[in-house]
Amino acid sequence: MEYFQSAMVVENARAPSECGDNDVIISVKAASVQIIDAQICSGYGKTLRKILQKIYNKHSKYDLPVTLGRDCSGIITDVGSNVKRLEVGDEVWLTVPFWYDGTLSQSVIIPEYRIGRKPKNIGFEGACSLPYAGSLAMNALKEIQITGENAQDKKFLIFGGCTPVGCVLIQILIYWKANVTATCNKRAVPVVKALGANDVIISPEPVTTNGSSILSSELPQESVNAFQKELELKDKFDYIIVTKKCASTIRNLETFCNEKIISTLPQKRASDSCGLFGGLLLGSFLRFKYMLEKILGTTLNDFDEAHMCYITLDELADLVENSCLQTVVDKVFHPQDIEIALNHIQSHESIGSTVITFR
Repeated sequence: MEYFQSAMVVENARAPSECGDNDVIISVKAASVQIIDAQICSGYGKTLRKILQKIYNKHSKYDLPVTLGRDCSGIITDVGSNVKRLEVGDEVWLTVPFWYDGTLSQSVIIPEYRIGRKPKNIGFEGACSLPYAGSLAMNALKEIQITGENAQDKKFLIFGGCTPVGCVLIQILIYWKANVTATCNKRAVPVVKALGANDVIISPEPVTTNGSSILSSELPQESVNAFQKELELKDKFDYIIVTKKCASTIRNLETFCNEKIISTLPQKRASDSCGLFGGLLLGSFLRFKYMLEKILGTTLNDFDEAHMCYITLDELADLVENSCLQTVVDKVFHPQDIEIALNHIQSHESIGSTVITFR
């Protein structure tokens, strides 16, 4: 069975009915589409997904088809016997790591610790735009040890200010009184300015033919030169956070940075090309690790997902309810338009989040 680099709608998929002791069943109202979903269509994380699903997610019985979606918002319809924080009828939001069952489904079953209460002052479509992107943004800031106490007057470059993660980062850093410069496409400039960015640099754009952008990592050299010249005219940034893939013609970002460059993009997985024997060895190691976790009563997290939990979601909810963080939703599609949604989130013209509604 292969990954075919495309998506389809399965209308007769079996809905979850048995709720584990620590699980919650949610009726999904809306879910966002992320860049990582397009990568999953091309096989991203396939080896780890197959192994980890069998170990940690007993509800998943099949390797394919893979359900897309890394976050959603909805209403709880059932809870397990050990669930204490949440109740049936609660409006919630959640996020899951790359290897877990996706959320683009009318009903999902998720462990309680990955779920938080949805902010009361935003709707379901807006709410689903924040859990995954917001968790990545908060994790990036924690990785470089930036908080509300020490961010003031530090200079940041958000490379990709109009991505879902970029929109969150701009708002949080501005709220923390940092100085933020963001790159974005021409269409997104008013949005990025409205989010509070102190300065905006227009990104080089792909050549267009008959009104359509050519999907290529190569950009017009004249535009690239102008872009890098504008960066050179700026004082060096303390931190650069990359939320969008850099074209091959844009290099040496480190020359514009004093401290550290960090990326929120999905990291490459060596396991995706490890072959049959390598997959067997990896599976044996992860099963041993799981047994060790059970014995020690702890979690040995190796898959960059510790931030995808209710603690981060509650921090985001506080920011939203205090009007420090707004949702940015570019387009809303229906499930049958998933291919169009995936193409849109990958396009140069995309701003903020792309959402699938189930209402």
